[in-house]
Amino acid sequence: MKLFERFREWMGRRILLRETMPDRKPVARNLAEATKVGIVYIAEDEQMHNQVRNYVKKIKEELGIVKVMALGYYDNKVLPHWLSSRLNFDQFSQKDLNWYRIPSGNTVQNFVAEEYEILIDLTMEDRLPTQYIMARSRARFKVGRLGDHNKRFLDMMIDMAGSSSLPQLITQVDRYLLMINAKHQSSLN
Repeated sequence: MKLFERFREWMGRRILLRETMPDRKPVARNLAEATKVGIVYIAEDEQMHNQVRNYVKKIKEELGIVKVMALGYYDNKVLPHWLSSRLNFDQFSQKDLNWYRIPSGNTVQNFVAEEYEILIDLTMEDRLPTQYIMARSRARFKVGRLGDHNKRFLDMMIDMAGSSSLPQLITQVDRYLLMINAKHQSSLN
């Protein structure tokens, strides 16, 4: 069974590479100046989901970004109660994947079709369903963790220097996205 699953994943990755948009022109954007932000993450447990919820709340309150949408992937067929639909949050699961492990359905298609100014990938490992969303998204600027499979569809990759914690990734993403095109006041002192 393991070999069969690997074959399905391999076929899905081939489809992903074939459907990646090569002629995209990224537009780097400062997070503080963005008006529409998308976030993709893996909801492995309630703690990870709450960390993403807190980050969404933080950027909405501190930066005044009104349109923030997060899409979480739960790697099981049945969604747990803590992952119920809420404002600014959607989710999909294994039941929304086709044979090649490529996501489909209205939730995924609507998220991919939206033109976010910044799309943030908060996944800590390479998973085909979330990578497919990142690759197919019409977002202008795509940011995520440094990884071999991410090179083809992310515009900015953040090196985690061996760390694999979601809070550290969130901190690094926040830090670097606030540095891009920052308006500094020059001083003559």
